[in-house]
Amino acid sequence: MSKLRILCLHGFTSNGNVHKHQVRNITSQFSSEFEFIFPDGPYKVDLADGSPSELAKIRLWIDFVAANSTSGHRAWWFAKDPNPATNDLGGFQGLEKSLEYIGRLIEKSGPVHAIWGFSQGACFAGFLTSLLHEKQRGHHLRQHLPQQQGLPRVGVYFSGFKARFAQYDSVYEHGIEVPTLHIMGEQDHVVRIERSETLKSVCRDPRTLKHGGGHNIPESEEDMAIVANFLREALESKSRESL
Repeated sequence: MSKLRILCLHGFTSNGNVHKHQVRNITSQFSSEFEFIFPDGPYKVDLADGSPSELAKIRLWIDFVAANSTSGHRAWWFAKDPNPATNDLGGFQGLEKSLEYIGRLIEKSGPVHAIWGFSQGACFAGFLTSLLHEKQRGHHLRQHLPQQQGLPRVGVYFSGFKARFAQYDSVYEHGIEVPTLHIMGEQDHVVRIERSETLKSVCRDPRTLKHGGGHNIPESEEDMAIVANFLREALESKSRESL
């Protein structure tokens, strides 16, 4: 039996190894039949460009990334705000390169059965799952992804959000039709619950897990078990349906 592959997308200024470390207490609950894939975003983020006061605030994060990886700070894109004076609609600079990068990764690893992500990675995970809807095969952004990759079976979104630029509205036109779990921190001041609700609103079968923390992976054993059980059950039920 081939493995069930879960594509795991890190957040802005993180990287694959750091995200792997952050979710280790969830992924350790799975057998070897499950393969978790943790790629690095293709863009480097130089946090050293910040002011001394900004650097002091994020010093713990800089040290944490350095201690748990060698890839540095990474991103899937850089958000550019609209500029009405120049009729610039704004958008995600670098998005198409990241789509191509994920496309090559899938071609190498084989189709993935689930996509999860944290923060920017959760936005990307939802974006990808929307693009992989059967009715999106003609979408110009869909062309960056392998045709053999069908709709994943499930999505898990930690501190996720919907792309806020109008030019991407067509990506969500048919919604996300697989079971999804939306994990939201009640003290998250980076991606507030209202913003996470924007992604949940385009999902056809959403569940919600709220935890008492902030912009982080939930740390209680109960919450981590809920995430693991949801993912496992969704993947295994679809496997039984395909027998």
